Amino acid sequence: MPGGTNPGIIKGPPHPRRAFSFSDMHFELQPEVCFAESKIYIVSRGWRMQTVEEHNHVQSPNLGNRLEDMAHLTWQEALQGEGTILRLSNPDDEILKAVQQRFELDELHIKDIRNPNHPPHFTRLENGALHIILRFPLEHPDAEGEGEQRSTSISILADSRMCALIWPLERHHSIAKGELAGLDVDECVCKIIHILVNRLLHRVYEMRDDMDEFEDECLADVGNADLNRLLDMRKDIAALTRMALSSATAIEMLMLDPAYAGNVRLADAHEHMHRAATLAESKAEHALNVMQAVQSLLSQRLNDVMKFLAVITVVLTPMGVIAGIFGMNFVHMEVLNYPSGFAISIWGMLLFGSALAIYFKIRKWW
Repeated sequence: MPGGTNPGIIKGPPHPRRAFSFSDMHFELQPEVCFAESKIYIVSRGWRMQTVEEHNHVQSPNLGNRLEDMAHLTWQEALQGEGTILRLSNPDDEILKAVQQRFELDELHIKDIRNPNHPPHFTRLENGALHIILRFPLEHPDAEGEGEQRSTSISILADSRMCALIWPLERHHSIAKGELAGLDVDECVCKIIHILVNRLLHRVYEMRDDMDEFEDECLADVGNADLNRLLDMRKDIAALTRMALSSATAIEMLMLDPAYAGNVRLADAHEHMHRAATLAESKAEHALNVMQAVQSLLSQRLNDVMKFLAVITVVLTPMGVIAGIFGMNFVHMEVLNYPSGFAISIWGMLLFGSALAIYFKIRKWW
C-alpha cells in the first residue's frame, strides 16, 4: 500500500487498543481500519499490513508473482518473465491465447484446460514443457444436491522458466504466497501438487471421522437409521477413492520424468495420494458393511415381530374354533344346557392355548 494521502482510502474510526502475544513476543497495536478498492488494511504507527495480501483474495481471477520474493506481477509480465508463477481462474480467451503461445500448446490442450471434468493426465510436450491435469474435491461446495459439481480439474503448465496453475472455473483452492516463495520452477510444481494432495488427504480424514460418528448413531438406533444419507456419504468417499487413484497415476508418470525423478516432495505427495485412496476405499467398504449390519438388525427385528404374531395366531386359532362351535346356538345342542358348560369351555380354551404355548417354547419356536 503506497504511503501518503490516497483519495481512494477512507479511514474509519479508531479501534480500541489490542494486545497480541505470540510465544515470547508481545506487542500492542492501536489500529485504524481503512477501506480501499474492496480491500481491508490495518494501519498502526506508520506500519501497514494488508490483511488479504496473503493470497490476494481467493476469488481474484489471475495472480502473477516472481518466485524469488513473490512480488506481484501482471499476467503479461509473468508470461514474459523468468522464475515466475501465474495462477489463473476461469481465464478469458485473451489470457488463454497468450498461455497457448507461451507454452506452444495446441487446441486440444486448451480444451483440456477449459474442461472442469477432465480426468488426470500427464503430457511432456515436444518443446520440453509439461502439462499435468489433476482432480481434487472442492474445498467449499455450495450445493449438496445430486448432480452438482463436487470436484474440479486443475492444470499445471511448466517449463524451465515459469509455471502456470489454472482452474477452469472458479478458484476453489487457495495457496498462500509464502508457501511458494524462494522456490525454483520445478520445486514450485512439486510444492503445488504436495499442497493440493495434502488437502485431499485432509478431506478424506474429515469424511472418515464424519462417517464414523454417523455410523455409530445408525448402529445405536437402527430403527431411526438414515441409510440414504449413509449411502450418499459412501458415494462421496468412493468418488474420492477414484479421484485419488487416477491422480496418483498422473503423479507417478511425472515422477518418471527425468526432471522430477527422485524429488522427495513429489514422492511424499505420491505416497499421500495412495494413502488417501487406501483410506477412502477401506472406509467405503466399511460403510457398506455397516449398511448391511443395519439392514440385518432391522430384518431380525421384523422376524421377531412376525414370529410373535405367528405364535399368537396359532394359540388363538383353536380357541376361536371352540368358541365358534359353542356359539352356533342350535336348538338341539343339548350341551348348551349344562350349568357348568361356559366354565368348562373357557378353561378348555385356556388349557389348550397354554399347552400350545408351552410346546412352542420347548421347540424354541418362540
